[in-house]
Amino acid sequence: MVTVAPERRIVKDGIHAEIMPSANPDDDLAMHHRADPYWDRLWAPGSQANWITGSISRHHKKEGLSKGNAKLSLDPDEALRILTSNRGRTGRLAAWGVLDSWRTVSSEQLAAFTGCRYLLDPNYSTLAASFALDIIDIGTYPNKTRPSPGMNRNVVYRTSNSDSFTKIIEPTLTGPEWLSVTAGHPWSTGGQYDRHNILATELGLRVSEYLDVGAVLGEKLSSIDLLAGAGLGKKLARTDSRRADGTIVRTDGMRIVFELTATASAAFENKVRRWAQVLSERPLETSGLTVVFIAAPHPDRPRHTSTDPRHEIYRKMATVLREFPGRGQDSPAARMGVAHWESWFPDRHLMSEEFFDLRADFAINDATGPDRWAPRDLLGDYPFTPWHTFDATAVLENSKLLAATPHWMRKGDHTAMIGSPMDRAGVEVPHPAPAKPHLCKGRPLGGAVGNGGDAKLPARLRIEW
Repeated sequence: MVTVAPERRIVKDGIHAEIMPSANPDDDLAMHHRADPYWDRLWAPGSQANWITGSISRHHKKEGLSKGNAKLSLDPDEALRILTSNRGRTGRLAAWGVLDSWRTVSSEQLAAFTGCRYLLDPNYSTLAASFALDIIDIGTYPNKTRPSPGMNRNVVYRTSNSDSFTKIIEPTLTGPEWLSVTAGHPWSTGGQYDRHNILATELGLRVSEYLDVGAVLGEKLSSIDLLAGAGLGKKLARTDSRRADGTIVRTDGMRIVFELTATASAAFENKVRRWAQVLSERPLETSGLTVVFIAAPHPDRPRHTSTDPRHEIYRKMATVLREFPGRGQDSPAARMGVAHWESWFPDRHLMSEEFFDLRADFAINDATGPDRWAPRDLLGDYPFTPWHTFDATAVLENSKLLAATPHWMRKGDHTAMIGSPMDRAGVEVPHPAPAKPHLCKGRPLGGAVGNGGDAKLPARLRIEW
């Protein structure tokens, strides 16, 4: 087989996350204290977690097949009372938002995103009630040789394949709460490809912890339509609901869409072709779109040159790019790169210089074979100047409204971005002028009294973190 991949860059030394400053204010939830979903061999022998759903748990208990977990076997009315109370509301909304956006997360990742340490425990009331109402499922890693594989901080969560959130929870939410959880889109149901999703979630977390970026968006907000169609105020030539695994937004608004892949299958080639088509139709200056495919094969499985998925990824990308000739700034070749998980993260809890620059290989050289590929730093030597009508950085402010955004990136009161209910309705409270203003005394309506400050909207009508 003719070699098409560039020579592998061997990373000899990595920087341990423990000695790097993390934006996450809780050190116990930072990268070096979380399980490493790539290097910790969590997935042997497969890539799927062992799941239990609320409906299966109830069935097993009813038929006497299992006593179940009493803390997770809440009465539906009690579960609904917990999920509609004001206590723990901010953390609850944040947890739902993360699950809705990333679909499958570990308990450590969920706690890190939200800043709520209670979410490390699957028996925590919010999680137990969400499980009892079929909003989330709870799973464990398949590798039973690991210490304490049961219900502890090593569990994983996903959204259930049910309409419980839409039917039961959504009617109890105010407009701002619903917006912060779902980003104004239907609730995501059902998880898939557990290892793949958790790796993508971990990458999003690591980027937001250690890199200077403006926003990190999950799978839900990384659809082709949002990135290249309706999200730009445009219409795609054909409807496409497919989603990338996540999107990193630079501080200047350039989007770095990332796709993880463990193999170079026919489905992978089709995905590359679809992104190449999108990039050819959407110039960089009016979309800010770039794409990086990240090879993340199982590290404990044998690899040979002839079957190395990394080699196949380069080969199939080269095949697709021949259908989209060109090396210019707007060409798919210049905007669609290949990286490797092991080059960015060479060992457990280690990060390389390549990760800090988001270095990837692009087929931009006027050559053939391995010499066609050249490394470029997506956070360094990759220029982007948006077209004057394209507000590329608007997404940075909007991301602060979302509960799925890491909590350290959304601090503050962002209610002004959505206004009050009357602002959105386009009406104002009438303030008739006094008939005899010279006799009028007192303070204006809503004026401050003592140390109380000016009157504000109730907490549930604000987006304040």
